[in-house]
Amino acid sequence: MEKRGLFVRMALLTLAVSGWSASCNRDDAKPTVNPTIEFVIDAGYTYQSDTMALGDTLLVGVRINKGDDGLNTFKVISKYDAGADVVVDSLSIGADQFAFDKTILLRTVAGTEKWTFWVQETDGDIIRRSLTFTVQ
Repeated sequence: MEKRGLFVRMALLTLAVSGWSASCNRDDAKPTVNPTIEFVIDAGYTYQSDTMALGDTLLVGVRINKGDDGLNTFKVISKYDAGADVVVDSLSIGADQFAFDKTILLRTVAGTEKWTFWVQETDGDIIRRSLTFTVQ
């Protein structure tokens, strides 16, 4: 009889702990919202990947709005052909919105250039938007 009583007490304890831990879980019914990185599409701005002339000068603008988490760091990264990523600009962000314009002088050698606009949230998540230019 004592074994049965112990079993019942253990089962009740397990149910109590399960109910307590379930009540402590966050309600994930609401989807998370990531920050947005939008390219400026006004006259004079380049906002899509394309084929460009050697040595061309481009103006790229991005507008960033925070999601659920705060904005922490912004970077512009360039990559030529199959080379390594190079951080060209890096800035701390402490606002809910951020605007950045980048003048890009394309190289005078044929190939590809990839320009990535990168934002890190305070929780460490990273969002990226890139443009790739075929230079010829």
